[in-house]
Amino acid sequence: MSPTSNFPLLSLGDTSPVLLATKGQLARIGLNVGDTESPVFDQAFDYAVRAFQQERGIICDGALGPETFAQIELARFRLGDRVLRYDPVRPLRGDDVAELQSILSALGMYTRPIDYVFAQVTDAAVREAQSGIGLRADGIAGPVTLEGLRAVHRGTNDGNVFALQERARVNASGPSLVGRIFVIEAATAQSDFATTLYPEDLAELANQHSSDIGRRLEGRLAALGAATVLVTAQQKSDDLADELGASAVITINLDASSSPTANGAATYYFGREDERSVVSPVGRALAELVQKEICARTDLLDGRVHARTWESLRRLRTPKVHVLPGYITNCADRAALAESAIRDRIAEAIAASLQRLYLREDSDPPTGTLDLSAFQARR
Repeated sequence: MSPTSNFPLLSLGDTSPVLLATKGQLARIGLNVGDTESPVFDQAFDYAVRAFQQERGIICDGALGPETFAQIELARFRLGDRVLRYDPVRPLRGDDVAELQSILSALGMYTRPIDYVFAQVTDAAVREAQSGIGLRADGIAGPVTLEGLRAVHRGTNDGNVFALQERARVNASGPSLVGRIFVIEAATAQSDFATTLYPEDLAELANQHSSDIGRRLEGRLAALGAATVLVTAQQKSDDLADELGASAVITINLDASSSPTANGAATYYFGREDERSVVSPVGRALAELVQKEICARTDLLDGRVHARTWESLRRLRTPKVHVLPGYITNCADRAALAESAIRDRIAEAIAASLQRLYLREDSDPPTGTLDLSAFQARR
């Protein structure tokens, strides 16, 4: 902190032009410094200096000396005021660096003492964090990285790192679907719901309807600029979405029951009903959106959203939802799904849900009203 050693030692009753800048800096961090336009070290400013010294854990004597000036210099920046990166010649120092180190420490990525200095260890921790939340690992703590880290840090009470990374990816990305990858699995009931018994005369019809909804969804997402991979049970690869770095997996099947009265649409995500910390937060958010959109755009009964720890949901790092828009064994559902317009609305509902997942709250329209044409990618 050698630059501060050139400052004079100032205390109550002194007058110096240096006090104008110093008062401004202390006022900016919320201290009552009295008259910020006066170069006089008055009683109000003495109280402010003592409060600052006490807060920073240094000698509380009311005097402005090298140590206090050094701490005031560190307090100049709040996290986000400037872009932070490693400079081996003149490493950045400040409270913003300390706050960044604190966030990284809470996530287990920075294990050294909080020292206010953006050195190699902090650079390595930033790169590790960026990689973990799906961002380019360049070591630059700019707006996108900070938003992602803040989202992770705010969500630490949601449990595992997998969940934190999911939330951060959504918060750190923009609203556009252009360039995103979505995996659509259609008619995969024989592998995902092996214990669900489909009547032989209806199994093929269920597959046809599921596949048709999947194709319609594929077309809508393509129009929004997203890349899609549509797979069936025969083509399915357990790790495909993770390998592709997909944003989400949407599985579409029809349900079946031994009771002909069972009906309605339902959506499933990875989680436990009895333990909120075991969850895919993006999967949960997407499932809730899908369920609301389907029920708003069709007359299908609301079978609600459900958390499940099924292997088909938990084996991926990529957020995944199972969408079951009706029972093939129910006469009313079967008749509704036989209409191409209904299958079209279901596909529209899922596409709208994926778009809404990435919209800011202030620009997210009410359920059932999102017009996807406004988001279509310009070719």
